[in-house]
Amino acid sequence: MLKGYRRRFVMLNMLLVGLVLIGTFIMIGTAVYTNSYNELKNTMTLVLKPWNSPEEKQPPRPDNNISKNNKKSPSDKPENKQQNSHEPKGQAKPYKDDNITTMFYDSKNDEVSVLSETLSFDGDTEEIVHEIVKQNDNFGTVQKYHIIYYKEKTQNEYKIAVADISYIGYRMVRIVVILLLAYILSMALVFFISLQLSKLAAKPMENAIEMERKFVADISHDLKTPITVILANNSIIKSNPDATVSENKQWLESTDNAANEMMNLIHEMLTLSSLESVEKTVERQAVNLSSIAEKCVLQMESVAYESGITVEDEINENIMILSTDEYTKRICSSLIENALKYEPDGGNIKTKVYTSRKKAIFSVQNFGSVISKEDLPHIFDRFYRSDKTRNLSDGHGLGLPIVHKICELVHAHIIVESNEKNGTIFTAEFEII
Repeated sequence: MLKGYRRRFVMLNMLLVGLVLIGTFIMIGTAVYTNSYNELKNTMTLVLKPWNSPEEKQPPRPDNNISKNNKKSPSDKPENKQQNSHEPKGQAKPYKDDNITTMFYDSKNDEVSVLSETLSFDGDTEEIVHEIVKQNDNFGTVQKYHIIYYKEKTQNEYKIAVADISYIGYRMVRIVVILLLAYILSMALVFFISLQLSKLAAKPMENAIEMERKFVADISHDLKTPITVILANNSIIKSNPDATVSENKQWLESTDNAANEMMNLIHEMLTLSSLESVEKTVERQAVNLSSIAEKCVLQMESVAYESGITVEDEINENIMILSTDEYTKRICSSLIENALKYEPDGGNIKTKVYTSRKKAIFSVQNFGSVISKEDLPHIFDRFYRSDKTRNLSDGHGLGLPIVHKICELVHAHIIVESNEKNGTIFTAEFEII
């Protein structure tokens, strides 16, 4: 099940990231295409710029004029070539681009002059020029001839720059290849990261499954003994149907004890489940911790007396905390009861209520029992009993988890310390008023 969950997590994560990357790369490609298109227009403008000078009324005629009748102009004579130079004296050198052809068209005389012939086109030059002149936009494409053009008109004269449509296409191909490689590498990296994240994401689920398995095992173990006792007692009673109630008193009391044991277990489970509810909230109020602790100590003195245990208390008066009466009583009584349960007969426990570092402290210390270092981290786990030899009547391992959860609800902090010198000390820290 966990493998399937991890697989779905990786696939979903890669799908989402892949879609985001595709969208991002499309936006990048669109931006690059638009920038390339605008850049080409600017380049064509620069190529034509020398012929746009205000001082220049007539653009110079190049050497390779093409007239309607394919007759060369007088400028073809050797003696006139120096006079009609493309670079008039005092004028800046033209901006050159080997991918752009510049042309001049005189619409009045229907004359086409190629100023810089660097490209070959799929069609006759005159036809291309006429097609460009017919276009409404100054900058655009002519798909018929696979060209991109830019034109400027002054009276009956056109200055035209032409580039092959592949001028942008090759650049876009390079961009697409780069983005494709980036996409592949990104997805490979996302796959590796998703694989590692799936392990982290599945960890809480693994822990939950393990806790559920342990819970089922523990609850089954705790219910098995009382159920076995009840069934055994019923079998004995059935085997002697003529016996009176007084004669079966022993078996009836045993059945009653076993049933009560199961009832207590179910009650504790329901209590813990209620406390762990996601929507569980507690409205805290002012509570007298000193008064509640004194009452809990008095209530437990009779239990301590039966076991010969001495109960000492050092309770400072009128220490007010933020909590609730019910939960504060449950914390104090449960910790005292737990100390009495594990303190050997004739032992000693000590309770304290005092303030320290702007916190109200309630602590219970029993000197005769020690929790091992291996057991300390698990002391607040469900169904955990550090002394595995104890009977079920000593508890089901839910008392301390309930106390721990109550402390969380009232914003208290509970810790436990245990060593050979001081025994075991449970300490609950409350917010003081």
